[in-house]
Amino acid sequence: MKDYYKILGVSENASEDEIKKAYRKLAKKFHPDVNKGDRHAEAKFKEISEAHNTLADRNKRSQYDQMRKYGAGFGGFEGARPGGGFGGGQDFRFEDLSSIFGQSGGFGSFADIFSSIFGDNISGFGRGGGFEQQLGPRRGSDLYTDVTVPFGTAVKGGKAKLRLKVSESCTVCSGSGVNPGSGQTTCPDCGGRGTVTFTQGNFAISRPCPRCLGRGIISGDPCRNCRGSGSVTNPRAITVKIPAGTENGSKIRLKGLGNPGTKGGSPGDLYLRVTVKGDHFFWREGLNIFCKVKLGLDQVVRGTRIRVRTVTGDKVELKIPANTRAGSKFRLKGLGLADKGKKGDQIVVVDIHQPDNMTEEEKKLYEKMTERVA
Repeated sequence: MKDYYKILGVSENASEDEIKKAYRKLAKKFHPDVNKGDRHAEAKFKEISEAHNTLADRNKRSQYDQMRKYGAGFGGFEGARPGGGFGGGQDFRFEDLSSIFGQSGGFGSFADIFSSIFGDNISGFGRGGGFEQQLGPRRGSDLYTDVTVPFGTAVKGGKAKLRLKVSESCTVCSGSGVNPGSGQTTCPDCGGRGTVTFTQGNFAISRPCPRCLGRGIISGDPCRNCRGSGSVTNPRAITVKIPAGTENGSKIRLKGLGNPGTKGGSPGDLYLRVTVKGDHFFWREGLNIFCKVKLGLDQVVRGTRIRVRTVTGDKVELKIPANTRAGSKFRLKGLGLADKGKKGDQIVVVDIHQPDNMTEEEKKLYEKMTERVA
């Protein structure tokens, strides 16, 4: 583990102002713009910046101090072997240290200390005796989008077509970000591994190589197609299945239809948020489907038979008794939605059409019949 105090040339008790002054003085001296082409100055500048980023942050500095205090003292534990790593082929875990030291003095988890200072680029103490950065296969990111479907499609189920923009591996450079034939070379700083490692005592910490950005190769000629990113954004047209009974605001997960993974990693998922279009005739409440029919005054007074459209497109006959008032509801059993063994109904709500040029008698009758039922 690097001694950040020594790098900045300050004492362990240095104040924030002293650390800031020391950093500014050294940064000015070793800045790449002042020392163009000087590899040693460039490396020194990175080291100075790293030290300042840790010591200038109170939380990181506190955790760093704790790690310095305990970091070199694990050699006496049973199973430890010189040079980092633990004997017997066993994996080292931060939880083991927490159980040894406990939580006294706010020491907390070693994993928290390391990840706070060095990021999330460290994993367990493996058989090789060092922390290994997880640079292997990486799962693709998930995609999120909205889809609007007609009421009938949401109720009966169906298909919806979408056009998405997804990130895909560049076909020109095969995801390397380097223009083919541009004389790419293995990174001399990491030897092509994509990581650089520094150690102290029984700890070895790997970080992405700052020179090649973790790719293991370098080149002065980035891919013209993806501009060195290794990926491009392309439109993709897909057809998705909308399950029967989908409600407004529902979320649908489509496994494997997200962005592709890298280095052989699995693709992410696609999440759809569904908006159901309103219908001029039907509406939904739970498993029940509602509709409203408008009848003439003479129909509701004398009674009648009507044919009512259902969500399946079929029509069924419904008897309207005499003297039916506005707002009356009639149930068509089993013609709603089905879910987990339960089935809803279709509820027909009666409305009454107001005649033109009504007589006084018709007005009184209309007012009586349109008195809403409870």
